[in-house]
Amino acid sequence: MSHVTVVTPEHYNYGSMVIAGVLRDLGHHVEIRKGFEGVDSEVVFISLQSTIHLLRYREIINRMEGFRVVGGPVSIDPEMVFRYLDVDLVIQGEGEDKVEGVMELAAGRCRPEDVPGAAFRSGDGVFMNPTSPCPSMGRPLPLVPRDIGRENIRGASVYIETHRGCPGNCTFCQVPEFFGRNVRSRPVEDIVAEVREFRKSGARRFAISGGTGTLYGSSKFRGIDGEAFRTLLRGISEVTGRRNLTVPDIRVDMVNPEVLEAISEYTNGWVFYGIESGSRRILRRMKKGISPDQVVDAVELAREYGLKVAGSFIVGYPSEEEDDYRETLELADELMLDDYFVSIAEPLPGTELGEEVVDLPPEENPVFMKSENRRFESVAEERAFNLLLESYVFRSVPVPVTSQLLKSIFDEVRSQQEHIKTVTGMLQDIG
Repeated sequence: MSHVTVVTPEHYNYGSMVIAGVLRDLGHHVEIRKGFEGVDSEVVFISLQSTIHLLRYREIINRMEGFRVVGGPVSIDPEMVFRYLDVDLVIQGEGEDKVEGVMELAAGRCRPEDVPGAAFRSGDGVFMNPTSPCPSMGRPLPLVPRDIGRENIRGASVYIETHRGCPGNCTFCQVPEFFGRNVRSRPVEDIVAEVREFRKSGARRFAISGGTGTLYGSSKFRGIDGEAFRTLLRGISEVTGRRNLTVPDIRVDMVNPEVLEAISEYTNGWVFYGIESGSRRILRRMKKGISPDQVVDAVELAREYGLKVAGSFIVGYPSEEEDDYRETLELADELMLDDYFVSIAEPLPGTELGEEVVDLPPEENPVFMKSENRRFESVAEERAFNLLLESYVFRSVPVPVTSQLLKSIFDEVRSQQEHIKTVTGMLQDIG
């Protein structure tokens, strides 16, 4: 058996812990690490969540020894991974059922062509074997790091995966491209056993992951399954306590009284809606499948159950005009949410938005369009700053705007601007 290290660069992401658990149950000596310092193994699994990681950790990954395998969301574009990283293999999509084949390859007992979902360099460039979803949602318990309790990812120690897939068509989202549009839910007893394992290792705060939390147990034939969702929350909260459980990332068209009542009863009492825009035209361009009226109705319904409501907004989407932005600003003002998340539209590999920006002239992309305000690099950055600033006034309990807060907002939007400019350049290089 081999000595294997599973590496995540910045946080212990859930997928890496699952892969480490599979390796452990195959009999390998497995170590899971956050950061690359001191990694010295025969085989290294590298989980990369963001396109920017290909640049940020390029030098250290390319210096590493051993058989190096890359997985995670970046695997949706293996050619991009190989353009920046000198690694042996990229595993596309879901990886639990492919780990054993990877270890056989690393030991020299098979060829790359024999490993489903594997992408590798060949004489003719990058060769990609066909991939498919895992045949089962069953899996070993994750290998949980001893310091998991110190993690803080948007307020949670860990995001627990309850299901995979989303029937939505949002142009900026990787979830349907990575996991498909058919919703596959895990058995409640498996999820609860996993939560117990994390609790035993020190994790305290939990969030439900899977794209849209309320899709758990649903199907394209039955829609939302409120009873299955309620059973899920009840089972988890019996282990975590309701104050330590949250259900982030919910579509406004995938809630009803039954699921909101369950969130009120079994969680910390927050819902996080993906609102994105107040412009009907931009929502159509995003293929979001919702309207501003549905947003208002969903927020009002959540408040009927005593829930706190947060909303995410996207600005700087290609073709966004000043009128579209103003409609978003007006909707954000009208809603008076308890918290706001504002981001500049990020073109992720494998998404329609990612494909669009490859050929989009700079003068048509708000991320590159010059702002009339010299303080900002672009129209997108200025809009993100103004919306985020105004959100502190809009919210249910207004927050005083101090010089320190102004600086933190400016630093946040400048970081987003630079990040998205870089990612766009990376996509255009590949295109």
